[in-house]
Formats: sequence, structure tokens, C-alpha cells
Amino acid sequence: MNRYEKTFAGLRERGEIGFIPFAVAGDPDLSTSELVLRAYIDGGADILEIGYPFSDPVADGPVNQRASQRAIAAGLNHERFFELIKRIRKVSDIPIGLLGYTNTLIHLGCEHFCKEAADAGIDSLLFADLPPEESAELADAMKRHGLGRVYIVSELTPPDRMKMIVAQVDSFVYVVSRLGATGVDAAASTSAETTLKRLKRVTKKPLAVGFGISTPAHVAAMAAAGADAAIVGSALVAVIEEFGKIPKKLRAVLTENVAAYKAATRKA
Repeated sequence: MNRYEKTFAGLRERGEIGFIPFAVAGDPDLSTSELVLRAYIDGGADILEIGYPFSDPVADGPVNQRASQRAIAAGLNHERFFELIKRIRKVSDIPIGLLGYTNTLIHLGCEHFCKEAADAGIDSLLFADLPPEESAELADAMKRHGLGRVYIVSELTPPDRMKMIVAQVDSFVYVVSRLGATGVDAAASTSAETTLKRLKRVTKKPLAVGFGISTPAHVAAMAAAGADAAIVGSALVAVIEEFGKIPKKLRAVLTENVAAYKAATRKA
């Protein structure tokens, strides 16, 4: 069993869904970024989703866009990114998923990027602007290096395309809870449950819901709706933005917040 399989099997046994916090690598700087990821682990995260900073992250809202800008300004590059992952891998066996954009992949090339990712200890790749229909070269390289594939499904995905997408996935399906870019929402999604039901008719693969999930109550709502995991990004990245220059405070607040999100994953 790979790390994802072990994690989701353990969650099912405990009657929980997974909690997946997101952060942009190198935000606001490399050392603080490592502190952030360690705080997520200490707080009880089941899986890490780590964004590779990009100048034009079209799927991200303002909070995550600013995080990418801070990371780029602080000098995050391929070498420093993979070294960061290696340091996290030394202290935890938690599954790590990378969320990036295609320009980053093209810069190194599919084969080189996948080799570096696998050697660093990354478990899966998702490129938000690269659909499966255009991913043949990447998919081949990922298979050669043992990397899991993640693709996105939304409420607008037609039935036939939904079947095609889930057939390509071997880590988890990223379910967009609502349309638009990432961000902080006041209310939980009203469409995610319908999308999850549609997916469960065509696959038994884990379903992780993201976009707009901002509070522990939202996480609990996703658990009730049938998700296998909930992803929280912007709400946590906003904390990094607020306390990024106060490392001790940042670590304490993030650990406490992640623990609260994780508590909400335990099904009644």
C-alpha cells in the first residue's frame, strides 16, 4: 500500500474523513514555510497539499495569489522547493501532494520534474491548468517514477467526462465545492453533496473537496455530505499572511486551527 492508501484505510477504520491543509511553498520565506508545514503536521493533518508558487495562478483567489508573490519574492526556486520537501519527509511519513501550474513543469521538463518530485518524497501531482486530455506525457513520466495522479471534477463536469477523469486518478479526486477561484466563504457549499453523489456512482476512489472550505463547520458539512477528505487553503494562508513575521505566534495559531479542523472530520 502507498501512503495515500494507508491513510484513507486508517481514516475509514476510525470513522473519520481526512483533513488536508494547503500552503504555498516558500511563503513568506523558506524557513517560515517549513515551520508552517510542521505546524500542520503537529495539528493533526492527514495529508499535506503544497502549492508551487507561480506568477499567474489562475485557479487561485487573492489570498493564495499574494502567497505566491511572497514566495517568489523570497527566492523560492526548484532546488529550494525540493529541499524543503526532503526536510519535511525526514520528520513525517504523511502523504504530500503538489499543486502547481504547467509553466513550472515545462521549465524542468516532465521527466526531470517527476524524478525530482519522487526523489524528494512527493506522493502526487496536480497541475490545475493541465486537464487529463493534455497530460499524456506527464502521466507517462509520473507512472515511471511512482507518482500518483490527481485531477479536478466540478459540478459542471458531464457524466462521460467524469468517468474518464476518475479512471485516470490513482490518489484522490479533487472535487471543487463551488465554481470560481479559491477563497474564504462564509457558508458551506450547497452543491458539493450533489457532485459527491454523482461521483460515488462511478468510482470508489477517495474524494477530497476543496475551494471555499473555511471553518470547522464547513469541514463537518463535507463529512456529512460524503467526502473522504476536506481541503482548507485560503483560511490558513490568511493566517500565514497575518502572522508570518511572528514565527512563534504563527506556529501556535496554525497548530490550534488545524487541530480544530481535524476534530471536525470525526463523523458523528
